[in-house]
Amino acid sequence: MPRRSAPSIWLTPLARCGRRSGTPLFIPIPIPIASGALLTPPSYHEMLFMIDTCQANTMYSKFYSPNILATGSSEIDQSSYSHHADQDVGVAVIDRYTYYNLEFLETQVRDPTSKLTMGDLFNSYDEEKIHSHPGIRYDLFEGGEQAARNRLVMDFFGNVQNVELEGEGRNETQWRLELEAVERMIQEAKRRHNESLGVHPQAQHVVEEAKSVQGLKREGAAMVQEEQSWSKQLVGAAALAACAVAWAAGSWLES
Repeated sequence: MPRRSAPSIWLTPLARCGRRSGTPLFIPIPIPIASGALLTPPSYHEMLFMIDTCQANTMYSKFYSPNILATGSSEIDQSSYSHHADQDVGVAVIDRYTYYNLEFLETQVRDPTSKLTMGDLFNSYDEEKIHSHPGIRYDLFEGGEQAARNRLVMDFFGNVQNVELEGEGRNETQWRLELEAVERMIQEAKRRHNESLGVHPQAQHVVEEAKSVQGLKREGAAMVQEEQSWSKQLVGAAALAACAVAWAAGSWLES
């Protein structure tokens, strides 16, 4: 809406209810906290909160933020019933409250210039069709019930907002330079990553020293082995010489 600096938004939270072993299950959502955070200008001007789940009306009872129009499918201790199931997948695909809201929007709100109001939407709720008692909360909305009911449906479901661009004076050269800077950052990150996968210089130095020590150990071992080999050869030669002398002495004595 042109007269507003912030949009009117439509918020539909997700929730799930059911029963397991006879115990009711209900998962609440901290919407009051979220709506409070949205108050920071210019987050929103008006908010339509719709929820379809078991005991749905309890979900907006703790709201305190201004300009919220809230509605739910069922009161406390009431269930939210499905409308129909998909026979192919064997599960319900839409609840009754959601179905009849969607039906109103698709059949009654025919174009963006529609003058139907939120009051018209709320008047279309039929408890016999929905199988529960829908609730509506007006007190947070500026102007109360009358102002909320007079608000156009298209304010929430068909509002188109202008996009405000920052820095309209930026030229092509500037954003190209920014892209190049981003590219350099990416390349630098890749380089650091590749370096982290290899061996660091300090670690490489340690490895080289270890290899040198291992080489020295191998050389020393080879020298010791070589000396031991010569010693064995000398002992063998001396033994052969002794045998030769003994044989010669025996031959001389026989003659």
